Amino acid sequence: MAKGFVLNDESRLNSYGFLVLNAGGSFDRFRENPVMLYLHEQEQLIGRWENLRTDGSKLIADEVFDTEDPEAMKLSGKVDRGFLKGSSMGLHILDAELKNIPGLGLVPAVTKWELMEASLAPVPSGQTCLRLYNEKGELITSKEAIKLSIDSIILKNNNTSMDKIMLTAEAATCLKVSKEIDPTALNSAIMALAASRDEAVTELKKFNETRAKELVDGAIKEGRLSADKKESFEKIAVSDFKQAKDLIDSLPVKQTLSDKIIAGSKDATKGRDDWNYLQWAKQDPKGLAKMQAEDPAGFEQLKANYKSA
Repeated sequence: MAKGFVLNDESRLNSYGFLVLNAGGSFDRFRENPVMLYLHEQEQLIGRWENLRTDGSKLIADEVFDTEDPEAMKLSGKVDRGFLKGSSMGLHILDAELKNIPGLGLVPAVTKWELMEASLAPVPSGQTCLRLYNEKGELITSKEAIKLSIDSIILKNNNTSMDKIMLTAEAATCLKVSKEIDPTALNSAIMALAASRDEAVTELKKFNETRAKELVDGAIKEGRLSADKKESFEKIAVSDFKQAKDLIDSLPVKQTLSDKIIAGSKDATKGRDDWNYLQWAKQDPKGLAKMQAEDPAGFEQLKANYKSA
């Protein structure tokens, strides 16, 4: 039986500091394809939403899990057992303004918006309680970019004759805009820069995690580390790759049984490089037998040299 999730509560500021008014929501496209995601990941389609409705200040929907998806059923179990209680809207903001809300004062409020999707989220009061999409349907992940998006809309509504802003040459070059720019265009440029930064941070994180894994996997293969140390050393390598590499390089490579046998064989023949086959046979027949077993090519060469002498 569905528990029902609160997708939005218009009486409370979200983690970005603004309200989303239920009356301004457009739900037609959402009702045609009411996808339920996990943490707004398109790859984690875990079910659908039904019975979308308002109850006082709350926008509520009932969850329906995909019973053929093992991951969806795991999350369903967490919901049933009371471990997963949060939800999060993904929406496209169309209009916003400053509103005087009883108990809250003058606050930014989204007055017109479209619901794109809704997700389950483990922390309903955290930043995952809301995700914004731009006009192209692309997810805006930066908290700063989300705030700028709201500010830009409100500023445009409150000041239709916006003055131009003069930027320094360095700032204009950094943002890839002209030196003379209006506030809306400036906000858009900053949002694009923030999105680019977020993408770079994500790629750097992936790179650090990949090379940390390769470093630790190599150390385990060489016998420098045991498998139970894998997770802890990967964390060190992600945080400080040089420190982890220096530490791993200082650890000895584990000798295999064959390594020890070969080393023992070399020690046994030390100082006997000029011995011929007859000397080996008379003075160390056991060593000669060991050579035959462990170094057959060298043994045959020793015999051949003796015969040709």
